[in-house]
Amino acid sequence: MAVTLVCAGCLVRRHKLDRAARPNAPLLTASLDELTGILRERYDSFETLNATVDLEPALLSSSKGEIAEYKDVLGYILFRKPSSIRVIALYPVVRTTAFDMVSDGHSFRLYLPGKNLFLIGLNRIEKPSPKKLENLRPEHLLDALLIRPPDPPSERAVFENWAEGGEPSYIVHIIRREAPGRLDLARNIWFDRTSLEIHRQQVFDAQGNITSDARYGEWERRGGVLYPKQIIVTRPKEEYELSIRFEKATFNQPISREKFDLPEPPGVKVERINGGASAKPSGGGGGG
Repeated sequence: MAVTLVCAGCLVRRHKLDRAARPNAPLLTASLDELTGILRERYDSFETLNATVDLEPALLSSSKGEIAEYKDVLGYILFRKPSSIRVIALYPVVRTTAFDMVSDGHSFRLYLPGKNLFLIGLNRIEKPSPKKLENLRPEHLLDALLIRPPDPPSERAVFENWAEGGEPSYIVHIIRREAPGRLDLARNIWFDRTSLEIHRQQVFDAQGNITSDARYGEWERRGGVLYPKQIIVTRPKEEYELSIRFEKATFNQPISREKFDLPEPPGVKVERINGGASAKPSGGGGGG
């Protein structure tokens, strides 16, 4: 892991992706249809994921208080298409819960036991919390885990042969039709030209700002599914970065809907994001 501290308020990168160097490898050639075919095959190859991972969040500033609280945690990720995801993180050594969060693709529920706090709200963040790790959303991991191919009714793809920076790449630019006469850049997906493996995905908002920048490494095939063992997700707006390293992964085994329920524990403080806050202790509740 690379750590660099700079002046207060400046952004830093704390994680480094392990990518095998291929300085003398020949460059491979692919058409746009072949690259989008790779995206479609990867996306269609799995329906569920049950994984044990190492998680390491970092703040994109020189402040270190919250980084120390959530450093090097063991995590579990459950996913079921189209958009159900749950992420549980445990502290090192004691293995108590650091956070537990679920999303159905529209709303989320986040439990922070150490703060006796339970957050409920929509996935979109209208006003980021100054406590940056409270801006974690399951959807942010979903954006990185699911490298979606172009959706023909609403999206078109073009590609670029990029050769700068010592990493020759094909970049597939996915353009979204928002309204008649209006086109927005939705995603950039980078393919390593020495292997045609995906090594980066950038997701953009309607103003052209990067909302998610995910980097991938150590692709491995398991049970017919090709997946990256390491992902680093940078969220510039929420000012955090998350390193994910897969230790175990099982694909396409049944996962029941109940696994994605997260009720509020009795006595916890509940705050409702995008809809006011409740300071009253909860007596328990239904799942998300």
